[in-house]
Amino acid sequence: MGSRKQTVHGKEATRQVLFSHEGTDHLVVWRMDTTPNGLERYLVRPRTHGGLGEPLEAEVVPPHAPQWAQLRLEEEARLASRLVHPTLERVHGLRPHEARTFLLKEHVEGCSLESVISFGVLRGDRWMSEAFCLYMASAVAEALHLAHSATDEEGRPLGIIHRAVNPQAIRIGWTGAVKLGDFASAYSLLPHRLRTPKGLFRGELEYAAPERLEPPGTAEPDVRTDLFSLGVVLLEALTGHSLYGLGSLEAAAGLDRWRCVPRRTRRAERPSWATPEEMAALAAALRPEHVEEALQGISAPVKRLVHQALRRDPGERYATAARFRADLQSCLQAMRAAPYGARAASLELLQARTEAEGSPLREGAMLTEGGVFSEDLPMHS
Repeated sequence: MGSRKQTVHGKEATRQVLFSHEGTDHLVVWRMDTTPNGLERYLVRPRTHGGLGEPLEAEVVPPHAPQWAQLRLEEEARLASRLVHPTLERVHGLRPHEARTFLLKEHVEGCSLESVISFGVLRGDRWMSEAFCLYMASAVAEALHLAHSATDEEGRPLGIIHRAVNPQAIRIGWTGAVKLGDFASAYSLLPHRLRTPKGLFRGELEYAAPERLEPPGTAEPDVRTDLFSLGVVLLEALTGHSLYGLGSLEAAAGLDRWRCVPRRTRRAERPSWATPEEMAALAAALRPEHVEEALQGISAPVKRLVHQALRRDPGERYATAARFRADLQSCLQAMRAAPYGARAASLELLQARTEAEGSPLREGAMLTEGGVFSEDLPMHS
């Protein structure tokens, strides 16, 4: 396996070739993390005779993973070919190398929304502005609208439902660009798609709509489930609170966090702090007063948007992502004399990162995402 030298924090290190394809070596800058679906993710730079290209992200199924993991990777690549827009993470396609297949994606220089929320913790529970949160959610709603309305080559609806809208799936560039990614858990009408095994929950339990948490087979995939998830994400960005983690909601659901965990009748694709049965009980107990409690200190116009997105009855929610986006944008425009766009979001994000980086709380806190703070970044050669 080939290598070259790079400088990291003033020291020389070997840069490994992760894989090669059609004369291009893809050199490891660093291993980023493991995705919620269990894929290994790397930051790489393509190298040709002309030199080094811009960084990309490469995802690969780890050795000895089940066959379905590879099939999900291939299905994500097929879906991505129909999803091209500035608000959607661009996927460049699959690249075979020896016995493995790598999925190449664009790399947005920035951080996940999960890290942005962590900045608020490091800043002493100071969260991003309402304007920033509305701007972020509006971009994600636009991305969902494009996914929900995507068609195949013959104009037939693909029926895409993301099913995993959460802070990790949303990336915000230092330039203020917002992109939605992680369609590995998506539902679609693609021919020959990999069907979800009975009893397996796709996506993130703590961001799921109540009807998705009911027993299998009781709810068909619906665009309004994605909009509920976006509402949970917006609430968390605004307040730092997890909707299903409210103490009053746990009490209403009759849950004792110290009791023995019941035998699981369903299993979740991604780890969570509660079982599927416990999360279903929380969702069944959810009422507007719990949402109101979580939104203390938030302005009334923003509250109204979040309340409508988080109705337990899907018929009372936004019917389309386009409608949700329109209301988010109208609310954002009404609250500010000057427009709030990418530049304003960039300035606010960089300020939050600077304050979080210098926080005295850094010693006892660790972001799940690497490469966010300056000392974590290797120097590009």
